[in-house]
Amino acid sequence: MEDQANQNRRLVLAAGLCLLVLMLWPVLFPRPKVAVTPPDSDPVATASAARPNAIIAGTATVTGVATAKVDPTFFEFAGSVSVDSRQVPYNVKLSNVGGGIETFFLPSYKERDRDNRATEDPIALANPVVSRLLAGELSADGFANAESRAAYGQMSSLRFLEGTTFNLPPLPVYEVVEAQGDKVRYRYRSPEGLEIEREYQFKKDSFEIELAVTVRNGTKQPHSHRLELGGALEATDAMVGGGGFLASFVPPPDHLKGLCDTDGNVKRPSFQELVKESETFKEAVRWAAIDRQYFVAAFVARDGAQAPGECRLEAKEKVARAGVVSDLVSLGPGEERRHRYTAYFGVKKQSLLTSVDAGLEGAVDYTILGLNLAPLCTALLWILGMIHRATGSWGVAILGLTFLVKVMLFPVNQRAGKASRAMAVLKPELDKIKEKFPEDRQRQSEEMMKLYRDHGVNPAGGCLPTLLQMPIWFALYRSLWVSVDLYQEGFLWIADLTTRDPYWILPVALVVVMFLQQKMMPTAMDPAQAKIMLYTMPLMFGAMMMALPAGLCFYILVNTLLTIVQQHFINRSIGPPKGPPVVQGATA
Repeated sequence: MEDQANQNRRLVLAAGLCLLVLMLWPVLFPRPKVAVTPPDSDPVATASAARPNAIIAGTATVTGVATAKVDPTFFEFAGSVSVDSRQVPYNVKLSNVGGGIETFFLPSYKERDRDNRATEDPIALANPVVSRLLAGELSADGFANAESRAAYGQMSSLRFLEGTTFNLPPLPVYEVVEAQGDKVRYRYRSPEGLEIEREYQFKKDSFEIELAVTVRNGTKQPHSHRLELGGALEATDAMVGGGGFLASFVPPPDHLKGLCDTDGNVKRPSFQELVKESETFKEAVRWAAIDRQYFVAAFVARDGAQAPGECRLEAKEKVARAGVVSDLVSLGPGEERRHRYTAYFGVKKQSLLTSVDAGLEGAVDYTILGLNLAPLCTALLWILGMIHRATGSWGVAILGLTFLVKVMLFPVNQRAGKASRAMAVLKPELDKIKEKFPEDRQRQSEEMMKLYRDHGVNPAGGCLPTLLQMPIWFALYRSLWVSVDLYQEGFLWIADLTTRDPYWILPVALVVVMFLQQKMMPTAMDPAQAKIMLYTMPLMFGAMMMALPAGLCFYILVNTLLTIVQQHFINRSIGPPKGPPVVQGATA
């Protein structure tokens, strides 16, 4: 039997080690480095050129590119969506070269650099690969030609895969059939008589876009096709990893993943995993997406019984791609097939994703170290949102959440404080038992447990509040990691509560406050053990908080301050524990 007086220390250390494992994970299993180059466009200028609720057509003649000597026509649509108290504008630009999305920007949200700092560039959910192709800036490395490379990297692009009996260029140049209001329709006719028609219908006050692809067989021969609708994004510099000397501990400011909803389960291979090996899923596929930490570009199949046969996730060089693939479709002469989809390009907001009615809310990942904390994360975010709506500050919302949790756990904390106080009072008697049976650890434990029972003391009671707080800490960490509401929201000197404190004021303050807490906490440990706890715990927590989100550090700091206040009153109000006389007649 282990010495019960030491279990208190071991439980506290175990609780701290749980957080330590979270931070050491990137060190033990580091991400492979990926070469990334800066984007070649000026997204700020593009976004600022948008006109609300209008489609704008223009032309640009580009020469000198053997694979695509065309006059591209671009269409822009600008709108806005209300996300809680924030009105989020977006700007989308389409191209008739390939018929896909040339650029998609969210000017209200800014990209991050490797050091987790906001840049001046708006969040991009599509890359201008067609413009780069026409400017001769794309090579054919790893592809049949530069046009194939651009088709792979275009957002909302079409690819005709194995089983297709006709040939089309990788980036067909479409004719503009309709461009008015919030609707765009393209058409391409091959020399043999095959027609491909693409439709975009933008929904007001929504990140959703209704899409349709119609394949018409205008030839005199039967034809088959297997269609993939999908999109790709390039890994940015911020997706590689954290910066500074904490690079091994700091999660990357952003990530790039492929997502696929198959049979109700969301698969989430990372960009680095897809570079090594592509993934294909074939069971009850509903949607595929390219995922960023707080944003997603998704394609939902809407063909009902004719749902896509599979989902494909892949990555080449620095570009990840996801697509939904139809089953093989056969068309006789004069026949056609219309494939319907919904695209979602926007923030990973639970309510907005749920409104798509396709299980797209599964794109939000609430798991950490294999644990699904969705119910607790959802509850915390609801509480934070409620307090934020009342105060207008996410920092105050975290403060209010801390008080609320402290009030809910007050009875537990009160009992734990009394247990710690009682353990400290019993320490002289515990020392006597150790002196009486120095070589018999089992007898020591038996006498100590008898002493605890006689005085109604639980030796592990002082650890209970910390153990109960651990799920909340993990859930709050994950909530800050996935909640776009707190993305780049500041408080006091902190520009973004979802990133670490840039000046380390909160971690240093936490070290000082935890040191004071350890000094105030009564303990039954021997002086050497107590000294280790006095310095080790504050330094360990402070080191971890240097890398973790400032919002989480703020929560723990306020919680520790409240614990000190509570312990102060406990120490003043509780005297020596009452009980039978201390054991005196123990014999060897």
